[in-house]
Amino acid sequence: MTFRLRILPRAEQDAQHIFDWLRTKSTDGAIRWWFAFDEAVHKLVDHPYGYGLAPETESVPYELRQFLFKTRRGRRYRGVFVVVGDEVRVLRIRGPGQRPLQQDELE
Repeated sequence: MTFRLRILPRAEQDAQHIFDWLRTKSTDGAIRWWFAFDEAVHKLVDHPYGYGLAPETESVPYELRQFLFKTRRGRRYRGVFVVVGDEVRVLRIRGPGQRPLQQDELE
């Protein structure tokens, strides 16, 4: 079964913020990051339940999962998502060193 992908507004804002910050350092690096992010989210639709639970799942009444992706330089980024019916909803994107999400950041 293939799932539909939906990137929620806060995740879009997270991605745009990371991209904009990276672009101040390196336009090419920001573009490579965007491609890595795009590739990672589009892999979710094939097997979303194959991804592990996010640490934040303990603080919410639903199951949060996470996907990891990295840049060419090895910096790891993390996306947090839920599966609702036949839809994968990406909730947030986190950069290296960012603290785990709080419950109010997931609502």
